[in-house]
Amino acid sequence: MTAALAFDPAALPPGWPLLLAGLLAAAIAHPVAHRVAGWAGVVASLALIVFAPGPGFAPLDGALVLAFHLAAAAGLLFAAGQRDRIAVGAGLVATGAGVAALASTSLAGLMIWTEVIAIASALIVMAGGSPEAVRAGLAYLLLQVLAGVLLLAAIAIGPGGAPLGAAGIAVLIALGIKAALPPAHGWLIHAYPAASPTGTLFLSAIATKVAVVALARLYPGEPLLLWLGLVMAVGGVLPTLFERHWRRLLAWALVSQLGVMVIGIGIGSPEALAGTGLLAVGHVLYASLLFLVAGSLEARDGRAPRGLRPAALAATLSIGLPGLAGYGGKAVIGEALIHAGLGWADIVIVVVGAIVFATAGLRPLIERCAAAPGAPALPLREGLAVLLLTLAGFAVGSFGALLTPHAGAAFHLTPLLVQGAALALVSALLLSPLGRALPGRDGALMVLAVPQPGWAIGAIDLFRPLGTLLARLGARSDRLLAGGGRIGGRGLLGLSRLFNRGALGDSVLWTLTVLTIVLIVSFG
Repeated sequence: MTAALAFDPAALPPGWPLLLAGLLAAAIAHPVAHRVAGWAGVVASLALIVFAPGPGFAPLDGALVLAFHLAAAAGLLFAAGQRDRIAVGAGLVATGAGVAALASTSLAGLMIWTEVIAIASALIVMAGGSPEAVRAGLAYLLLQVLAGVLLLAAIAIGPGGAPLGAAGIAVLIALGIKAALPPAHGWLIHAYPAASPTGTLFLSAIATKVAVVALARLYPGEPLLLWLGLVMAVGGVLPTLFERHWRRLLAWALVSQLGVMVIGIGIGSPEALAGTGLLAVGHVLYASLLFLVAGSLEARDGRAPRGLRPAALAATLSIGLPGLAGYGGKAVIGEALIHAGLGWADIVIVVVGAIVFATAGLRPLIERCAAAPGAPALPLREGLAVLLLTLAGFAVGSFGALLTPHAGAAFHLTPLLVQGAALALVSALLLSPLGRALPGRDGALMVLAVPQPGWAIGAIDLFRPLGTLLARLGARSDRLLAGGGRIGGRGLLGLSRLFNRGALGDSVLWTLTVLTIVLIVSFG
């Protein structure tokens, strides 16, 4: 008599409903059906995490997992008015892999799930459908593959005594690439604005936060991270003074705020690590909110609908107003810097945060978000997404003490006064005639983004045989891959159209599908 086949859902990695829902959402062409699949995955994933037996997540990790789900829900609400099937599906896969990565306790598990995130994120970028999106997506993918090779090498080498051993150095470099540490931060600046507005919303929430958590677990107190974080925080905020493309500006601001998290990891004290965790959770929420508002404006060709200004105000205040998403973590990290005898560094991150508040939130709010007479209203679904993220940010910013006892340091009188004064002074300066006289243009200071090197462009040639084959299968090779020699000019445009219309995009999607199913089954 044969034994019955036992199937234990608890043996599967957390977030697996999101993984499967993402694959279904990308594969189903019907717009209502693929959104239903996405919502089913978000709800089922949350339910399994909340009610599943076992040790579960630590409080801050659990809050980050919840923030991932809320960002995915906001993405689904925003995407209801867009045609972003592949971006939504890949975004849900990246979210599920992010949840699984946070639950992973081994370097091998971390490598597996971060590579799934990398493939899904590259798919999101290339689904932007422009030559720049394909180019940025391929460059992104190549860098992430390099990081994966380094992680694999570290596993092969064995324990190396991080951070001094060979394995530890390989892991640090790999996670540095994934967390956009300089000089490997350029992929983020090139990739995020090239994706669709829906895709950028998913991108901003997942990949870099998983890398930051991994750095916090493996390299707390590493002095190199303190200095790299300061370079990121200051170097990332400078272009925001001059950049006028809102989503690219937000990408620079994202690098700057990642730098503040890395500073906390470099300090390594329990207080600093708690601040890093709080800021990671808050940043998922307020960065998603900012990208949602900027994407809403961009999707309408710069014509603001009625109701966008209140949404932009909520996003702006969430960056640094005490009691909202972006304040608590930065304030706790600042207190940790003071306790470590680095009060000057606290002043740096306060000023950097105030500049981000003024340039990434307040200035666009004033200059771009006023609705013209007779403009249509902001869709209810986008308003619900704004409300969801704002309320969640308020909960994190005001009740962070439920996640860590160190959160109370954010509401001491000194950080409250310093933060309020910095926001007021910097905003007044940058919005004054002197501040408005600063020259601004799209693509300002892109030299700081470490321009994509020649190998990134040349790597497109590696995809030429595959693109040509798929184009022939679609009987469109002459028009879609026109252009001689290297894939450039019309040829790159053809590749982007081929990707966006389905042939190449669906091929990458099915590769991701097979990889994800194999991973899920292997855990069972």
